Amino acid sequence: MLGLTPGGSVRGVAYRVTADLWPEVRAYLREREQPTETYVEAEVTVRLDAGERAPCLTFLSDRRHPQWAGSLSLEAQARLIAGASGLSGLNIVYLRDLVAHLRDAGIRDRSMERLLVRATELGREEGMEPGSCV
Repeated sequence: MLGLTPGGSVRGVAYRVTADLWPEVRAYLREREQPTETYVEAEVTVRLDAGERAPCLTFLSDRRHPQWAGSLSLEAQARLIAGASGLSGLNIVYLRDLVAHLRDAGIRDRSMERLLVRATELGREEGMEPGSCV
């Protein structure tokens, strides 16, 4: 899952959840996606491939949160990612998985791909290969 910024559009996957399971699913998503409360929950209307519209829970990046880094240059982002880890492990591994999942879905995000290339280069320069101790 990716936190989005308001405005624009995005291509992704929407999951249909039955009403009886929704409270449990919503609670799970909140726990998984909000450990540092960097997102704002929002219900948006999405257009499905068949053309129908449906309400969808999404998580928007909170630009006022202290961890917001959306205005950093590619180089600054790459440096942070190359040497950082979070609750889910090494950031470079997360980025690599993200780019791979996007590609598997037929999505080429050239900015994410450039970021991955640069973060990987910096990680190698620092001896920070995925799986190495940090």
